[in-house]
Amino acid sequence: RGVDDSGNIEVPADETNVTIGPDVCPCNIFAPGSLPVKPLDNDRQPIEIGVKFKATENGFINGIRYYKGTGTTGTHIGSLWTVAGVSLATATFTSETESGWQEVLFSTPVAITAGVTYVASAFSPSGDYASTPSYFTQAVVNGPLRGLADGEDGFNGVFVYANAPTFPTTEFKSINYWVDVVFTRTNGGTPPDI
Repeated sequence: RGVDDSGNIEVPADETNVTIGPDVCPCNIFAPGSLPVKPLDNDRQPIEIGVKFKATENGFINGIRYYKGTGTTGTHIGSLWTVAGVSLATATFTSETESGWQEVLFSTPVAITAGVTYVASAFSPSGDYASTPSYFTQAVVNGPLRGLADGEDGFNGVFVYANAPTFPTTEFKSINYWVDVVFTRTNGGTPPDI
């Protein structure tokens, strides 16, 4: 309550909620403007590419993003996994643009637990992907999300060659394959037991 120069104390009106500053979520692992060194790479066979991450608070993964270089072809599928390889959600990307960040939302957001490692991945039937070598030599932190550094929970920057969406388990030189998540905060949701 305010006090004026005469010592009068303000009588409170109905309670008002005030938000100070913008809410930073929905948020992603990689900050806006982060771009791959190689927007288009190709291993000449279908590939699943992914990233290991944690959140510092409980929340929901609403979908998957991946960076698409000009010339990338095929129908892409985004997935969310436990670090043990259990599939939590998948969705097929539609209406992709020629290049840049592509995003797909799951039919139902997936509750995640703070401090637990998850893997976000994208399947590329053409073998096209974006990359930056030696990226995960240190952690990437953006708001409540953390892209793990190599050694925090195994290696990071994971992939697997496969003809369909498959849990990625192989790594090579800490490469960032530019797969990301869409995270929102929880308002009382119950994360799964893992």
